[in-house]
Amino acid sequence: MLLTVAAAGTVLFSLSALSSAQDGSKKPAGPPPKPEYGDFFMATKIGSFRMLEYNDDAMPEGHFEMTFTGTVLVDTDKAVKHPRGLTTTVQTQGDVKEELDYHGRKVYHGTGKIIVDGGWHALQWFGRDMNAKFNGSAVVRLTGEFDKNLETGYYWYKDGKKFDWGTGGMQPTVPMANYGIKNPTIKINGKG
Repeated sequence: MLLTVAAAGTVLFSLSALSSAQDGSKKPAGPPPKPEYGDFFMATKIGSFRMLEYNDDAMPEGHFEMTFTGTVLVDTDKAVKHPRGLTTTVQTQGDVKEELDYHGRKVYHGTGKIIVDGGWHALQWFGRDMNAKFNGSAVVRLTGEFDKNLETGYYWYKDGKKFDWGTGGMQPTVPMANYGIKNPTIKINGKG
């Protein structure tokens, strides 16, 4: 009986070692590769957004510029280390003041412009009269409110085609997600 239990334990240990070696859970050494960048633009009279990571290895990065009235939270590389080792640089113009720096989580408030370069964990804004442009990689979660003209705002990519900001939590990706779906080419009798 004792021998059977020991043999079963050895088999279970061997199977668990085999499965952990085959599931691909080992991360490669070094930082993840630089992600593909895209151009993204957004504008709203009133609302909020949050720029997020795809996952722990793909946090937002690039060059971000925004004019606004309201409050901005930048979760810098001091709060959460960027996986590619990028640092966060923040510049402000106009009447935008840094209100708080809590372990690298910086809060800015006012009317003017903010420019963020490098890599960061998250960037969040709420307020009014916002126009932004971004060249980089991120997921952007948009939450809109209706203005006096019953509009919520717009976002668009480099091609200029505008999409409604919406009120239900749109979540566009930068660069625009491409799922590789192509319309098939139909050939009839070798032509098509």
